[in-house]
Amino acid sequence: MPGTSGPLQALFLRFGLPAPTAFRLVDSGLLNRSYQITSTDRRYFLKHYLPWRGVGSGLPDAHGRRRSAAQTLRWQHEAVIRLQAAGLPAVAPLRDLRGRTVAYVRGRPFAVFPWNDGVHRYGKHMQEIDAYRLGTLLADIHTGLTRVLPRVPQPLFVPTTSQRRAVAEAEQLLAVVETGPGRDEMDALSAYRLRERLALIPKVAHLRPAPDAVGTVGYIHGDFHAGNVMWSALEPGSRVTAVVDWEKTAVAPCGDEVVSTALVFFTGEYSGQLDLDLVRAYIGGYAAARPEFSERELTDSVRRVWWERLTDFWILTWHYRHADHRADSLFPATAALVPWWTENYAKVLDAFLEGAASATGTVPRR
Repeated sequence: MPGTSGPLQALFLRFGLPAPTAFRLVDSGLLNRSYQITSTDRRYFLKHYLPWRGVGSGLPDAHGRRRSAAQTLRWQHEAVIRLQAAGLPAVAPLRDLRGRTVAYVRGRPFAVFPWNDGVHRYGKHMQEIDAYRLGTLLADIHTGLTRVLPRVPQPLFVPTTSQRRAVAEAEQLLAVVETGPGRDEMDALSAYRLRERLALIPKVAHLRPAPDAVGTVGYIHGDFHAGNVMWSALEPGSRVTAVVDWEKTAVAPCGDEVVSTALVFFTGEYSGQLDLDLVRAYIGGYAAARPEFSERELTDSVRRVWWERLTDFWILTWHYRHADHRADSLFPATAALVPWWTENYAKVLDAFLEGAASATGTVPRR
């Protein structure tokens, strides 16, 4: 945010809010810059949307038409407003005096949200009842988005990275690591994991999802991880008070988000291994709340997300090609998950399928 109070006061004036009395940087989040703003006796969350790699010119709509980045952001805001009105814990942006949710200050996009005092919870904080409720919440979000947004044509082509492309990217990154000016712990770990992938990918390339595969799709949150889900407390059985950061909402296979969410919540921070008991409970909650979710969708998504993790190097791309270190802390666990998951693929798939099969609508006992 600008270092002077003038632009900030002018921004709040657009929203009909009292002049800010204090603001501080919120040091969480990878893709945007955020602030806590105090205005008289209330607090607000101010988000500065930064350009980020991967969006391009914006996301396609349900009919494949390409939106601009600005149109995408406004569309996502409207979706969240509708979800909030439907009773889900989606934190929607405020509208300014002209009814707009995005305000531009010196050409930069900002949005103002109510502040939420909830806490973040990770797998180490959770018991099965919490995992179950998390799955139920994600199912409610997928169902809710379907109800408040236009119908999505089915099915959709779901591309996957080829063996050749993945190997080429790994080799290029490894060359950058090995020819760098210095060697630190990140370099050593990166080189080790890249060599590991180069040995692993050819061995399992026959398991890649079909290049021309199509899948059942819907609307997804797009970034459903522990940093974007707020709970009332760390204790077991607490409730979710807010789901934030909807700027990756898009059309995609819902099953892929179901599997990816399990990975980011239930992968051990140091071991890189999934807590399969929590996975079963979580999938049980999702399947109970969304009974139309099929075993075939789940099986396809487990396979597709596994291959995606095996062939994706986005953290290293940020680090070595863009000197962007915001995601470095995620690398040890995400990189360790890949070989463990590959070795235990059948066990992991069974855990997902067993969780779905056990869905009876009854909350697991503590």
